[in-house]
Amino acid sequence: MKITEIKAIQDLADCIGTDGCYFITLCAVAEKITNKEIDVLRSAWKAIELKLIDYDLLRPRAYKNKIFVFDADAVLEMLGCEGYYIEKVDELPKGYDGYYIERYTLEGDTHFILPDYNPKTYSNTVANGRKSKYYLVKKR
Repeated sequence: MKITEIKAIQDLADCIGTDGCYFITLCAVAEKITNKEIDVLRSAWKAIELKLIDYDLLRPRAYKNKIFVFDADAVLEMLGCEGYYIEKVDELPKGYDGYYIERYTLEGDTHFILPDYNPKTYSNTVANGRKSKYYLVKKR
């Protein structure tokens, strides 16, 4: 896909950088599973076209995140991880050795990271919030 085929690519990049941490962590997990590089912007545009994520730069920030993942399982499949799904749990199971995403919350804000990767240089939600869920990446 040519860069010119991604409408408003700069706006999209800004949204992903601001609110797309869950989508970015799904891409990072897909890179680990498939051992292939993921083009985050092109993948985001494809997910938008498939209606797997919502994207609206013009939506007021206080209303809702500008990027929202509707179906993480379908996003993983789109990224080449057929047969994988997300299971949300409150506690990390003892001895779990698969991939997982950590969700942090702080005063209504959320941020998603991997244990070895944070898509932001600094996240106040991670620094001052608490882990509120684990998103286990499992194979069917």
